[in-house]
Amino acid sequence: MNTQVAPESPAGASVPAGFEELGIVRRRGVRGWFRRHPRCMNAVVIGVYVLLTLWTYPYAFYDLGDGAWWLLIGYGAIAVALAFRRTHPIAVLAMIALAETFLLLLYPWHGSQMIGLCFAAYAVARHRGLLVGLVTALPACVLGYLTFLRNDLWTARHGRSWWMENYYDPMGLSEFESQGIVAVTMFFVVGISAGIGAAVRRGRSHEQEVLEWARRTQQYAQVAERNRIAREMHDVIAHSLSVMISLADGARIVARKDPQRAGAVLEELSDTGRTALGDMRRVIGVLREGQDVGAARRPVAESLEDLSEGFRQAGLPLTVSLTGPQLPEDAAFGLTVHRIIQESLTNVLRYGRQVTEVTVSIEHRPGPDAEEARSLRAQGLSPTDQAALGMPAAGQVVLTITDDGVHPAHGERRESVGSGQGIHGMEERAAFYNGSVYAGPASRRGWMVRAVLEPPQKG
Repeated sequence: MNTQVAPESPAGASVPAGFEELGIVRRRGVRGWFRRHPRCMNAVVIGVYVLLTLWTYPYAFYDLGDGAWWLLIGYGAIAVALAFRRTHPIAVLAMIALAETFLLLLYPWHGSQMIGLCFAAYAVARHRGLLVGLVTALPACVLGYLTFLRNDLWTARHGRSWWMENYYDPMGLSEFESQGIVAVTMFFVVGISAGIGAAVRRGRSHEQEVLEWARRTQQYAQVAERNRIAREMHDVIAHSLSVMISLADGARIVARKDPQRAGAVLEELSDTGRTALGDMRRVIGVLREGQDVGAARRPVAESLEDLSEGFRQAGLPLTVSLTGPQLPEDAAFGLTVHRIIQESLTNVLRYGRQVTEVTVSIEHRPGPDAEEARSLRAQGLSPTDQAALGMPAAGQVVLTITDDGVHPAHGERRESVGSGQGIHGMEERAAFYNGSVYAGPASRRGWMVRAVLEPPQKG
C-alpha cells in the first residue's frame, strides 16, 4: 500500500489526511507532478544552476589559466547546498553567500554569480516570509559584491579580463560601470526571487486555509449527519416503544376481564413492533444508499391518517382537524409535519396523566393570491415587510397539539424521563421551513405544542 505523507503548511501545521490531494489537483500537469516529486524539483534546480555556470566556465581559463579549476569547488558547494534549501533555508543561504563571495574574489567575471543566492532567497522567503527573505538575502548579495572594491588588485595580478576586452569595451563601458550594472541588476534579481518565494508562500497559505475549511466542513457535515441519524432513530424508536408500552400495559389489564379483547391488543402490539422494525430498516436503508429521507415517505394525508389511528389504538382520545387547503404533497415537508405531530403525541402518551381529550389541529393558511399580492405591493409592502407582518408569500401551516392532562403545577403530571432531544429535533425541523415551535403548558391545563411552518412553494 502506498502511503503519502501530507505536506506541511508554512506555519508547520500538517494538512488533514484525505485533503492533501486537493492542492495537487489544482495544479495538474507539470506543476502538480513536481509538487508530488520534490526530489525531482531539486534535481531540476541544481541542473539549471550547473548549466548556467558551465556556459561561461571556459572563458575563466582565458583569464585565470589553471586557477580556473578552483571555481569548481565553489560551484560544487553551491550545488550541494541547493539540495537542502527546503529543510534548512537559512543555513543554505548563509553557506551560498560565503561561496558566492569566494567565487567573486577568485573571478569577478564568472557568469553564474548570485544565481545560487537567488534560489536560496526564494527558499527562505517561501518558508519564512518576505521580510526574512529580504533581510537575509539582500545583505548577503551586498557582501558578495563588496569584493568588487578589490578588482584593481585582481586586474594587477591577472590583467584585463576577456569580458572587458570583448564585451564591455565595445559597448563603451568602463570596468567600474560594467561591474556596477551587474551588481545592481543582480541585487534586484535576488530581491525579486525573494518576492516570488513570498508570493508562493501566500498561495500555499491560502491553500492551507481552503484545506482547513474543507476539513471543518467535513466535520460539520459529519456532526449534522449524526444528528440527523439520531433524530430519525429517536422519532422512530421513541414513538414505537411508547405505543408498544401503552399497548402492553393495556393488554395486561384487559387480559383479566376480556381475554378476547386482550388478544386484539396484543395483535396491535405485534403490528406496531413490525411497523417500528420496518421504519428502522427504512432509515438504515436511507443512510446506506444515500437516498433522500423524504422520498421514502408516503403522501402526507395517508401518513397522518395511519399515525392518528396508531395513537388511537394505543389509547389516546385523539381528534384531528384540518382547515384550509390540502397540505402540499412535498415528501420532505410532509415528513416534517409527520414528525412534529408524532413527537408531540408520543410525549402525551409518555407523560400525560388523566388525559381525556387530545386534539391535533392542522391549519393551512395560503399566502395572498396574485391580486392580493399586487395590492400589498401597491401599499408599499415588500415581501420582507409582508413576512414581518405574518403574511409570507408561501403562506403558513400551523400545527397545534393540545391535551387536557393535569398541569405540572398540580403535581399530577408524570416526571419527564426524556433528554429534551425531541423538542430540539422539532425546532430544527421547523427552522428548515422558516418556522418556530412552542412547547409548554396550555392556558388552563394540559400541554400544548404549536409549530408554525412555511410550506415550500412550487417551482
